[in-house]
Amino acid sequence: MNLCFSTDRGKQTRSQLLAALRTQDGLTRNELVAASGLTYDQVRRQTKNLCIDGVIESRLDGMGSRRYFMKSTRSRQ
Repeated sequence: MNLCFSTDRGKQTRSQLLAALRTQDGLTRNELVAASGLTYDQVRRQTKNLCIDGVIESRLDGMGSRRYFMKSTRSRQ
């Protein structure tokens, strides 16, 4: 469980990132910045929090880029 304190702004930022990943799964942080309109620092902070919380996961692709994916509800149970 993530012990970071949640703010309304942080919740909104996470919602924007999740909406972008629901539209197109497997985005890099730079692609998430472009898709969401958030800053790189916001995306960096919240992708880390979402990974810690088990909502998304990151994987390296064949080119060495880190991509973010929604975790299936099955894997979170």
